Amino acid sequence: MTRAQLKQASKDQLRGNWGWAICLTIFAWLFNAVIMDINRWIWTGKDFTYSILRYNNEAIIQGYKPGYDLSTFIVGLITGLVLWGVAYTILDFIETGKKEPWYAGIFSAYSNGRFKNSLFTLFMTNLFITLWLFALVIPAFIKGYSYAMTPYVLKDKFSAGQTDIGATEAITESRKLMDGHKMDLFILDLSFIGWGLLGIITCGIGFIWIVPYYRQTKANFYRSLVANN
Repeated sequence: MTRAQLKQASKDQLRGNWGWAICLTIFAWLFNAVIMDINRWIWTGKDFTYSILRYNNEAIIQGYKPGYDLSTFIVGLITGLVLWGVAYTILDFIETGKKEPWYAGIFSAYSNGRFKNSLFTLFMTNLFITLWLFALVIPAFIKGYSYAMTPYVLKDKFSAGQTDIGATEAITESRKLMDGHKMDLFILDLSFIGWGLLGIITCGIGFIWIVPYYRQTKANFYRSLVANN
């Protein structure tokens, strides 16, 4: 499918379902924002608002504690699984038309026997990208696109009834699937720059619609990619 076809398919799927998609986006964001803010407050005594309005380099140094990095990494896994749960829910909606309630959808990576495999796979994905960052930023950026389909591959494995999934199995399949298609996804991402600017101009309000639209399009990109392979 062309980019125009992917976007049109997303619009067609979201027609009459925007309320559900928006709730999925907003409450996933709220949950992650609260978890990250709690972690920040525990270790620095400063909440998000203070960080935006008052933070400076001196405050960061004074508030820093050795355990903050580890805590932030763990929080990153918790919030990352929420985003993967949203990806699972959207892909299921594309395939079956079933709209899982948002309060269940954002935690779908934690339920139905998916937690262990999702956690280990996300951990390895983050680890690989971090290791690539130690090499160079550009290779890490490219690898990020290689691993971009990992949650969708993992969701398909769950749907196929697989339970014994290796921690790098979905990562490897994503890498193979994206071979020769990383630029396609990159250009698709670039095509949303105008929407992103609109979201910024509207003080973030526009992202309430833009984010669900982008996520739907990315899931359609995966499904189209699989259909061609």
